[in-house]
Order: sequence, then C-alpha cells, then structure tokens
Amino acid sequence: MSRDFPDWIDPDKAAAAGREFSGTVPLSRLRRLDGMIADPGSAEIAFEVMFGLDDQREVRVDVHVSGRVPLRCQRSLRLFWHAIDSRSTVGIVPDDRAADRLPEDYEPLLCPDRKVELVRLIGEEVLLGLPLVPIDPDSSRVGGDERPPDTHRPFAELAEMRKRRDTDNDQGD
Repeated sequence: MSRDFPDWIDPDKAAAAGREFSGTVPLSRLRRLDGMIADPGSAEIAFEVMFGLDDQREVRVDVHVSGRVPLRCQRSLRLFWHAIDSRSTVGIVPDDRAADRLPEDYEPLLCPDRKVELVRLIGEEVLLGLPLVPIDPDSSRVGGDERPPDTHRPFAELAEMRKRRDTDNDQGD
C-alpha cells in the first residue's frame, strides 16, 4: 500500500495549491464496498486524485481509479475479477444549492465541514466502476443457447387449436 497521502484534506487549500495524490489503497479500507464485492483479501486499487479550481473558482477534484476487484458472478455464483478503469470530476460543495450550480459533468460531493476523506473519494469512484449486475464474461447462460419462443404472435397457437377443432367438427358431421 502506498501511504503518500493524508487521511483528511481541506479541499479549499488542496485546490488552491493544486495538490495531487496517487498510490494504492487496499480494497478492505473502502468500507462503501462492503457487501458489493467478494472478499477483497489483500487486493489493492490504484488511484490518482488531483485538486484544482475550475473557471468559476469552485473546488474541482479529478479522480481516477484502476485495478481489479473480486465480484461474485450472478449467473454462476463463482468468483471472478472485474477490471475497473474509472474517471470522474467531483465538485466539492457545502450544500444542495451549491450542488445544483455545478456543471452537468461534475459529480457533487457534499462536504459541509470542508474536510474530505481521500479514501471516501476513491471508494465512490470504485462504486461508479462496478457493474449493476456482476456477470463473469467467461460464464455461460443457464439453459444453454436456447432462445425464448417467438412471441410477436401471441395468439397463433390459439388460432391453430381453433382450426384443429373446426376441422375435427367438420369431419364429425
């Protein structure tokens, strides 16, 4: 684990100084991932976090994470490693009104006490890189390659049954 970064940062000071932090963090430290990833063991995620000010002099943080996280495939229930390479621009704001004024491409992070935990920023970015439903690309579909029946004519079978019934009635006369 790279420990070249503080736990807490004053975003205003970091942005004014153009501070940058990079390294790796054990997945086990990212508490927001509890229950979303399989047992992380000693796995780590690489990160880059760059503070700055945008054109409106608002605190802007560019966050990039990359690495692999263990997930449980919802198709096979087996463990697989999912690659993550996610980038976002985060706007540090004190309240909801300030968040509404952020550019559309910013992810807002409410920070009323003007302190930011770097591990929280990293964890949020990893969350953005996770699939909604983890499925191992090497797994196969349950039931093979069977396709569901064509349903564009839902009453076709009923029409066939009626024809057979009408034919049977005609032959019975």
